[in-house]
Amino acid sequence: MKKNHTQPARPLAIVSGASSGIGAAYARRLASEGYDVALVARRKQRLDELASEVSNKYGVSAEVIVADLTAEADLKVVENRVAKAKNLEFLVNNAGFGTLGNFFENDLESQYKMHCLHVIAPMRLTHVALGGMVARNKGFVVNVSSVAAFLMGPGRPVTVLPRHG
Repeated sequence: MKKNHTQPARPLAIVSGASSGIGAAYARRLASEGYDVALVARRKQRLDELASEVSNKYGVSAEVIVADLTAEADLKVVENRVAKAKNLEFLVNNAGFGTLGNFFENDLESQYKMHCLHVIAPMRLTHVALGGMVARNKGFVVNVSSVAAFLMGPGRPVTVLPRHG
C-alpha cells in the first residue's frame, strides 16, 4: 500500500486593491516568493490578467475575488475567505481611493465609502485574519496608506491635523 504524501499547502497572501499599483506589485512580489495569492479588487479583467501572469510565471495558485469592499455583502465574502484560510500568512490591506474638493461640497456618500474602505474594511479583515495568525504564531499584516492624509490645504476634504502645544 502506497503512503499518501501530500504536499503541505503553500502559504497564502490575500491582497486587496490588487488590480493595479502597489497592490499588484505586492501580489507579484509575494507570488515570486512562493505564496499562493488571493487577489481582491473591483476590476475583474485586471485581476484575471494578474492571476494568469503570476500563475504562469511563478507556478503559484492565484484566486480572483471580485469585490467592492465598500459594499457590505462583498466585504463579508472577503471576510469569509480570510476566515477559512488555514494557510494565510500575509494580508495586505491596500484598497483605497481619495476625493478632492471641499468636504461640505462633496457628496457625503463618497466620503462615507472612502472611510469604509480605508478604515472599516482593513479593521474587519485584520480582525478575522489575526485569529488564525496568532493561533499559528505566524503571519503578517500590511496596511498601505498614503501620505496624502497628511497634506493639508484647499480641496483636501479629509486630512489629519497635527497636534500643537
